[in-house]
Amino acid sequence: MILTHRFHNRPGVELNHAELIDDAWVITTQRKLTLPGPMGMRCTQGRDGDLWLRDGDTWIRISA
Repeated sequence: MILTHRFHNRPGVELNHAELIDDAWVITTQRKLTLPGPMGMRCTQGRDGDLWLRDGDTWIRISA
């Protein structure tokens, strides 16, 4: 699973990768991704194992 946390009016998003281990979700990696500009509300979509972040007219793909 990939979870995101955006920083209000800042060009960055925090990505947390988690795995299901013994019936509990455990965060396995964390990283901060700097985007060209601030990411707006509802600008994250998941599809076919990829996470897509929209920043203005730019789409950024994060693969699991």
